[in-house]
Amino acid sequence: MNASPARTKADKDRLHARQAALAICLALLQQRQSLTALLATHTKRLANAQERALCSELCYGFCRYYFVLRRELAKRLSKPLKSRDRDIEVILLLGLYQLRFTRIGDHAAVNETVNLIARRKKAWARGLVNAVLRSYQREVIEPERDTISSLSGEEQALAYPEWIRAKIRQDWPEQADSIYRAGNQRPPMVLRVDLERLSREEYRQLLAGQGIDSRPHPQVASALQLAAAVEVESLPGFAEGWVSVQDAAAQLAAVLLQAERGMRVLDACAAPGGKTLHILQHNPGVELIALDKDAERLPRVAQNLQRAGVEAQLICADAANTDDWFDGAMFDRILLDAPCSASGIMRRHPDIRLLREAEDVPALVQQQQRLLTAMWQLLKPGGQLLYSTCSLFKDENEAQVEHFLQNCGNGVELPLNHVQWGIERPLGRQVLPGQLDMDGFYYARLLKQD
Repeated sequence: MNASPARTKADKDRLHARQAALAICLALLQQRQSLTALLATHTKRLANAQERALCSELCYGFCRYYFVLRRELAKRLSKPLKSRDRDIEVILLLGLYQLRFTRIGDHAAVNETVNLIARRKKAWARGLVNAVLRSYQREVIEPERDTISSLSGEEQALAYPEWIRAKIRQDWPEQADSIYRAGNQRPPMVLRVDLERLSREEYRQLLAGQGIDSRPHPQVASALQLAAAVEVESLPGFAEGWVSVQDAAAQLAAVLLQAERGMRVLDACAAPGGKTLHILQHNPGVELIALDKDAERLPRVAQNLQRAGVEAQLICADAANTDDWFDGAMFDRILLDAPCSASGIMRRHPDIRLLREAEDVPALVQQQQRLLTAMWQLLKPGGQLLYSTCSLFKDENEAQVEHFLQNCGNGVELPLNHVQWGIERPLGRQVLPGQLDMDGFYYARLLKQD
């Protein structure tokens, strides 16, 4: 019996993991789209979880080791590929990644990579791709595969674009090498338990009952780190909001905000809503407004809140344009999780290495200044503003706070000297990537004087 037309069309529309990875990596380089968004779009066309996992592995590896693999590729090309052959370059880099950093068999890695040429209408490239991969295959040391130790000390740094490498070295000369290395690691999957519903140990036992191994984070009371990543749908109580996926460093925000029942609280740059939900769960009884200017991301905040059965007022607006949204009622607490370079979360979002440019940072600094100035005007005397970024760069962090306090006239820092995480700075506190297995974050708590 012949397949139905609908089934035939579905089969034609379906991608294989390597085809999807090629499309995603090309779009990332050529259209400057984020890896998270591209994966969400393209993996819908993959047949099963195994294909989705392989596609994700290839795309994350491509971004994480892009600069290292490009150097290896350049050694094996007699002349650079033309700009119109960016697809061939991506195919080659995906193949090199599989040979060096995965346990995929050599035969499958080479043959399946060569087969990607079929849809590109560039038959001339089959021989090139096969020759380059076979040559590299003979050089890869088998015991070093699938391990970060296969990167030399020099490669740990060269896995980043030159401008990021130099900026890290400038701001953190003593810690630079450890920062490079930590950013090249695969990040752990970390959960945040809603401690208003159950204890961390109670939830840990629920995980154990599902065969999921976890360990408590030593400094973040709500955090559990999983031994291996799992599908969120397999987490007990996830659909009911008992638990969320959130890095331990990001879980610090709601605690540091020190909101109390009855307070009016603003989450000024809320999407995708992880910190918004945590504020509501950690501080029941607050009146919360969650604001974000990205109309496409704001629904993610609503989904997060709906899952847990909590409510906030959601507004789509630029926080700094207060005339567009502010109702005149001042806030007791403001969380400004400011737009930033995201240089502290490159292990979790390695596409930042490819998408962020050096000239983006001064523009982000100006945007942060604008937001800080605007949010300060909405804060009650005696109120507190928590400034945070997921950046490593001092001009977005401690220098930004110093500039603001010098100019606002009525603000002081409340030092975070009671905590046991991060590095104390002249203003605020910095978590570097990998410290206590956390992402890189900066926090500064500011008090508005009468």
